[in-house]
Amino acid sequence: MLWVRRLIVMLAVVAVEGTSAHAQFNYPGGYGGWGWGGWGGGVGTVQGDVARGLGVFAEGAGIYNQQTAVANSINADTAMRWNQYVWEGQQEANRRYHERLARQRQGINQAREEVARRLRDNPEPRDVVRGDALNVALDELLNPRVYYRGLKATGVKVPGTLIRDIPFQYAAGAITVSVDQLTKGGLPEPLKAEPFAADRENLKELAAELRKQNEEKGEFDTATLEKAQEAIRAMRTKVEATIPRGTRQRTEAERYLKALFGLTRMLQTPAINVLLAGVEKRPEVTLAELLTFMSANNLRFGIASSPRQQEVNTTLFPLLVKARDEAAASLAGTEVKADKNGDSRPSDFFAEMPLEALDRKPSKTPAPPAPAPQ
Repeated sequence: MLWVRRLIVMLAVVAVEGTSAHAQFNYPGGYGGWGWGGWGGGVGTVQGDVARGLGVFAEGAGIYNQQTAVANSINADTAMRWNQYVWEGQQEANRRYHERLARQRQGINQAREEVARRLRDNPEPRDVVRGDALNVALDELLNPRVYYRGLKATGVKVPGTLIRDIPFQYAAGAITVSVDQLTKGGLPEPLKAEPFAADRENLKELAAELRKQNEEKGEFDTATLEKAQEAIRAMRTKVEATIPRGTRQRTEAERYLKALFGLTRMLQTPAINVLLAGVEKRPEVTLAELLTFMSANNLRFGIASSPRQQEVNTTLFPLLVKARDEAAASLAGTEVKADKNGDSRPSDFFAEMPLEALDRKPSKTPAPPAPAPQ
């Protein structure tokens, strides 16, 4: 399954007694305040104050230059627009997935909208077991309109022992959609020049292949991802050799390449067992904390492959529906302003992240074992 692939450096868990939860995870300078801080680390003063998928950049102590934190800090608007961007990418991935479900469903010619309505309002037991019904509720709760305003008000609690048995799946679909879209449009003028023509076409083809592989198989070939990252490095080398440093053209090109580096880095799955360390020791966590964990690490609900996981999905589903209904009630009459900045959102989000955090190959260091029950 997709989530068991260990393509990213394994997260180091600090075992020093009395260390704060946020100290357990180190993020690129200026981004730490938007990262998930661990179980018991709190969900933040404003619900939703995590950047979606940022957990993939978490590293062990000493990796990043923390002195750049103040200078490179991103603001709340940038993080919120980024979360909206990733959420929109997930909706596009969902649309395509529901179309495939409609085609596969015992030869029945169901419309995509009918599948979506069934999963939301009248799911069958297998929809819950497969995680599809849970993900429909998850998407409604992670909608920035709900996530920033209504979720914290819900009183739904989840047993800590249940969370470790959730069949998590890494949400690569939203990211492959974003990479594909970014290579097809929104290029800065410097990269539209003739010397970069072959690079553009190569990246476009590789991005389309990543998206196709993920849509058809639910995962993509590691070799294709590596080729895409090498293509971005090659374009970066050409930019550094041909566009003078300090010019507007150089800045525009580097912002675009940072976005590509960041998105492809996000296709490298985090070590789930390390992220879950210690959660079973907590009697219960709020659903808001669970969803913040899933958002920060770009996770979704996967197929329940064992009786215990089937039990977990069946238990979680009504809790998600309850939280969704509570949040919806608290949002009556609110509106969401459309984001008119389009494809600048990934470039804006990654602009202040140092290249050392983006152009980094995964470590081969194995993940530490989960702590023994006490």
